[in-house]
Order: sequence, then C-alpha cells, then structure tokens
Amino acid sequence: MNTTDERTAPPEAPPDNRLAPVVKRVDVVTAPEPAPAPTRAAVLPLVALVALGTALRLVALLSDRCLWIDEAMLAQNLVSRSPAELLQPLDYNQGAPVGFLLLSKAALAAFGSAEWALRLVPFGASLAGLVGFAWLARRLLPANGGAVLAVALFALSPHLISYAAECKQYASDASIAIGLLACALPLLEGTGGRGRYALFAVAGAGAVWFSHPAAFVLAGLGSALLLRELAARDRAKLRATALSVGAWLVSFAACYFLCLKQLSANEYLTGYWADHFVPRTLGAASWLVDHLIALFELPGGFGGPAVPLAGFAALLALVGLVEFARANRWLALALVGPVAFLLCAAALHKYPFGGRLALFAVPVAVLLAARGALALYVAVRPANRLAAVGLVVLLVGTGAWQAAEVLRRPARLEQLAPVLERVRAEMKPGDRAYVYYGAVPAFTFYTRARALPAAVELGTEHRDDPTGYRSEVARLRGRVWVFFSHPHKHEETLIRELLDARGPRLCELKDRGAAAWLYELPE
Repeated sequence: MNTTDERTAPPEAPPDNRLAPVVKRVDVVTAPEPAPAPTRAAVLPLVALVALGTALRLVALLSDRCLWIDEAMLAQNLVSRSPAELLQPLDYNQGAPVGFLLLSKAALAAFGSAEWALRLVPFGASLAGLVGFAWLARRLLPANGGAVLAVALFALSPHLISYAAECKQYASDASIAIGLLACALPLLEGTGGRGRYALFAVAGAGAVWFSHPAAFVLAGLGSALLLRELAARDRAKLRATALSVGAWLVSFAACYFLCLKQLSANEYLTGYWADHFVPRTLGAASWLVDHLIALFELPGGFGGPAVPLAGFAALLALVGLVEFARANRWLALALVGPVAFLLCAAALHKYPFGGRLALFAVPVAVLLAARGALALYVAVRPANRLAAVGLVVLLVGTGAWQAAEVLRRPARLEQLAPVLERVRAEMKPGDRAYVYYGAVPAFTFYTRARALPAAVELGTEHRDDPTGYRSEVARLRGRVWVFFSHPHKHEETLIRELLDARGPRLCELKDRGAAAWLYELPE
C-alpha cells in the first residue's frame, strides 16, 4: 500500500519532449495611448468664439474714440520722450512697464501717433491672450462644454474688450498672465523636462519687464511648483524650479531698482488707490470679502448694476476651485496663488487690489467660474434641465449684453478732439482759452502739433480747496473759451456757476464727454 495521500502527492513531471519549442514568459510594457486629437466638432466652437472676440476687440479699436485722460497722460510721455528717457519717472504720475513703453514707442515710430497706433500693442497682446486662453481652456476644462463656456465668457468679457483698445498696459497684463500659466502647465502636471524649465525661467525673467503684476503670477506659480517637487521629493525638478525662481528674482531685482523703486514711492498714486489697500483695522475681513466679490464685477465682467452677478460668480469660482483641486491640487494652488500674493502686497500698501490693476486676474476668474458653472450644470441637469440651461444662458447672455454696451456706450469716452476742431472754426482774433485741469492732458496732446491760436491758461487741481477755482476764473478776461473733459464730482457745475456769475455765455459746443463754452467776461 502506498502511504502517501494521493491528494498531496506532487504531480508527475511531464515527459521530456526535446522537439517542443522553448516558450519564455515576457512582460510586455505598452506605452499609454496618446490623447485623442481634438475633433473638428470640438474645435470649431472655440475657433468661432476666438473670431468673435477678435471682431469685438477690432470694433473697439476702430471706433474713432479719442484718448481719455489716462491714455492722454501716457501718450504724452510716449510722443515727447526718447526710448532712453522712458526709463525715467514719467510725467503726470504715470506708471507703466518699461517693456510695454518701448514696444509702444516702436509702434509710434512705425505707424505714427494716431490713436489706433498708440493702442496697437495692447490690442495685439489681447488677441494673443484670446488665443492662449482658448488653448488653456481646452487643456484644463472638460470637453463636454466647459471649454466652450469659458472661452465664450472670456471673449465677451467687457473690460477685456475695452482695455484691448486703450493706450494702457492692462490688457497686456492679462495676456502675459495667460502665457505664464501656459508655460507652467506641463510642469504642474509633471510632464515637463529641462527644456520646459528653461523656457519657463526665460519667460518669467522677461515678463517682469513687460507687466508689473507678472511678479504675483510668478510668485503663485513658483510656489506651487516648489511645493509640488518638495512633496514628490524629486531633487532634480526641485533644483530646476529653484533655478527658475532664482532667475526671476534676479530679473525682478534689476527691474525694481531701475524702474519700479521710484514708482512705489509715489505718494500721489498711493493716495489715489488708498481704498484698494487692505485696511489695518478690524474691518479688514469685511473689506476682503467685499473686494473679492467686487473682483468678479470689475474687472471680472460678471454682471453690473443692472444684473448683479458678482457674488454668484464668486460662488461658482469657489466650486470650480474645489473641482480643480480634486483633479490636481498643485494646479489649483497655482491658480489662486497670484491673488494671494496680490493680497499680501495690498496689505503692505505696495499694490492695489481691485479695479483695472487687477485685470490680470480675469483669466483665472473666468476659468474658475466656468468650471464651477459646469459642475453646477451637471448636478442640476438631471432634475431640472431648464434651470441648467438657464444658468448658461444667464452667464453668456449677460456677457454679450455688457459687451454690446461697452461698444455702444464706452465708459471712458472724452471726445475733446472734435470739440477743438469746432472751436478753431469759431475763434476770433484776441480770443483766449482756459482749460480745466481734467482736460489738460488731452488738450496738450491734441494741440502739440497744431497750437490753438489763442493765449491759453492751463488750470490746476484744487480738489482739497475748491476756492482755488474761484481764483483761476477771476483772472479770466475778454472772450474766453473754456474747455472741459473728465470732470471730478461737482467741479464742472461749480466752475460754470462762477463763470455765469461773471459774464454771459455766448456759445456752447459739446461732444460726448467733452465741451467748450464761450464767455464774454469783463476786462
């Protein structure tokens, strides 16, 4: 009897077959499938929206709008200074990145000093930003409508449209923020190599010369990258990120000591933007909430006085931030990091938080709000499809309405040039002119090549002491043309009352946002 349990007995070895082929097990590692190429149906809506945004910006550029006071002040510096002199503190308490100034000066040298030439650099930057934003939206947002919604909101954003056609740097700020985020995106996703780090280092080092808030964007992106590499304990990438940040800091330090130091010490600008610095009081928390919500209205472009959507858009952005964090927490940190550093600068009273100076934050605000709106749409649609569709219609429809209003009735419209031409036709020998201080920059710009044939007195600002206007008006004698634009509060009414009390008004020539009155005043 065999005492071995048949159930535990080892199996018999197979017979030796020397003719059978030897089979070896090989582990095959297959490369991940490449992401599917974007289909024509997915790309066409984005292309159409980019074309629409381009057309709206082109309409704003070609609208025959005169320079308003801020543009005229910067334009005077551009036309009257050499490139080297643009490195010095600017007249009229103006501040603009030196790179932007030199590009604008080159545009003037190539095309002359027409309004459209002065606005060419921000217009070109805005178009580049529009294309770059469409690329970012396609990369960051779900394909089921999220990218289309984001690009629609961006293309229709009223303040992005209006500042694309102004001789100021704010549209360029937004586009440079988009470009820096596009450079950082592969690194935040962990797919970038040495070439990408080198590109990011060069782009960041150059950006600080062309955009003041680029420093906040780089601080946010750099912090997110450093934390990502520290968490991953990837020494090579951490070293590459540190070298990139070091290049930015060296470039920013040079820019600061050459160009920005005197600007940060400008007491007039500090006082002008005082309401946009974080207060050092117990009301700071309330200020912060108010300004974060206001960011989505001005410059965010979500609603306005007629349709207040800023608070709703802020809530959508918060939902969107959570959705981004679920997919890639480092990307979410990079998106909000620039605003966090901007708030730190506002708390130190170094850079205002809000208004047109925060236009660079609009691309991120739109991305976050669009992602939040998509999440809400997906959640609501199964239960109430009409409400889900209404959400999208509300956001896009409000943007379209505001874009139309910006083009039909620009907020910053001061048509002093046509008033000047009409006055020239009406002037008589011996006439004099008085220019209200708010009209001085535009008046000086539009009469620089063809002086007004009259003795001209330029008014000065007396906001703290309105009696100063009484002294200026008291000095006027004879037939006097009084030019007015960009009035502050009730100063126009005050000066008109002072003039009416001294003599009859013979003539009044008006255009949108500007006027000229002819008075006969006693000698």
